[in-house]
Amino acid sequence: MSQPTLYEILSLSPHSDLTPALIKQAYRRALLTHHPDKSTQHHHQPSQKQSSTTNTQSKPLYTIDQISLAYTTLSSPSLRTQYDASLRTHQRSSNLTTSRSHTGHSGAAAAAVEQDFQTGIDTIDLDDMVFVESSPDRKDTWYRSCRCGNERGFALTEEDLEENADLGEVLVQCADCTIWLRVCYVVAEDNDIHDGEDQEEEGERR
Repeated sequence: MSQPTLYEILSLSPHSDLTPALIKQAYRRALLTHHPDKSTQHHHQPSQKQSSTTNTQSKPLYTIDQISLAYTTLSSPSLRTQYDASLRTHQRSSNLTTSRSHTGHSGAAAAAVEQDFQTGIDTIDLDDMVFVESSPDRKDTWYRSCRCGNERGFALTEEDLEENADLGEVLVQCADCTIWLRVCYVVAEDNDIHDGEDQEEEGERR
């Protein structure tokens, strides 16, 4: 199996006009499709006819790290420009040095380019961030310092968490550099909140 390009991982065309909204939508769709905890929740059981087709033409599964790398690279104009240039360079080099099929050229080029862009994405829990309560001019916000020196480089709001509640994680870029952070969290169900409140009231009565 040849190495996919970052565009293929998100099912995007490198020649289309990719807006930030389209790239983010593709990222969310890829996570729901390939995430082991989400894929079974968002796909219906295939019919017998569909199952036979799937067995013969199964689609590749991508890891969370591959999907995150694709999103962080393609959503940054500067990184995407560097990636496109590097991909073209490796494709030309591959065409000159091998007599494989076109698919082999593309896969070899994609593998070489991906190694160049393996910057790494740290993963933390929401509890590891500093929480600042809302004020009249500011919403509830979570902060974390970045290696670049910005003490509040990574910032998340309650809206960010609500928007990605179905994923249980959100990618956030530092305000001052190109470093990204994956923040994982669990959304409390209404029943869990009410149960907690009932337990507190019962404890107070005792």
